[in-house]
Amino acid sequence: MLEKGWRFATSEDNEPGEHVEPDPIHKGFTHLRDVYFDVNKDYEGRFTVPTLYDTKQKTIVSNESSEIIRMFYTEFDHLLDDKYKNVVLLPEDLKPKIEETNEWTYNDINNGVYKSGFARYALLRPSHPKSVLTCHPTVPKKPTRRPSPSSSNLWIVQKKT
Repeated sequence: MLEKGWRFATSEDNEPGEHVEPDPIHKGFTHLRDVYFDVNKDYEGRFTVPTLYDTKQKTIVSNESSEIIRMFYTEFDHLLDDKYKNVVLLPEDLKPKIEETNEWTYNDINNGVYKSGFARYALLRPSHPKSVLTCHPTVPKKPTRRPSPSSSNLWIVQKKT
């Protein structure tokens, strides 16, 4: 990440990927900070991702990943065709396990990066070594892509949600 924060890709960047393109909503904006300042010219916080932006109200709804994930469970159902409204993304019987997984994934892995100060060599920096090392004991818990039938992570793929 550069001095101005998260930068939008340009066609000249030649980045790999099918959908690497400039922000299609804010033509001419080069950085995510431009969106924040467009919403509030006096913004003084951090310019973080993910950022959920409301194109109709032209405002940032949230930049907190755990909140955005929870919004996706039901918040936008009224915008969906009926055949998709009944897709349950948070089944009641799996909710405790999903919430537990979300909690340690966010605190120990996702937020660990922020806690470490985006240090390139975080383990060598004395400022936040605990934040980086906290992730280590949780890594074995991380769900595998193809769990075996005996895997404790099988709950993730047993039920279509």
